[in-house]
Amino acid sequence: MGQSRRGVDMGPSAVRVAGLQQRLEALGHDVQDGGNITVELAETRNEGEHNAKYLDDITHTCTRLAESVGQTLEEGQIPIVLGGDHSIAAGTVSGVAEFYGGAATTKSA
Repeated sequence: MGQSRRGVDMGPSAVRVAGLQQRLEALGHDVQDGGNITVELAETRNEGEHNAKYLDDITHTCTRLAESVGQTLEEGQIPIVLGGDHSIAAGTVSGVAEFYGGAATTKSA
């Protein structure tokens, strides 16, 4: 939903079809595909503010992604997150930061 072009959600499927899992396994890695995080269709949602389109939906999706990343780390695995637009970084970084002791804070002098 963070990207205005249709089709960016197909990126992870294309990587699967290209055989990433099999290639990583051939290198000796134990790979588990955690599946997709469900994302609402933009056409079924309220767009919201022009400068923050679908903010509530993106926030909700990133929260679920952060939980999934945290769970993967708790299981002793290394998460590899594939997505169609840059907004996945928020959920990915949040999940890793939470697992390793919470988000860093900046103190001003």
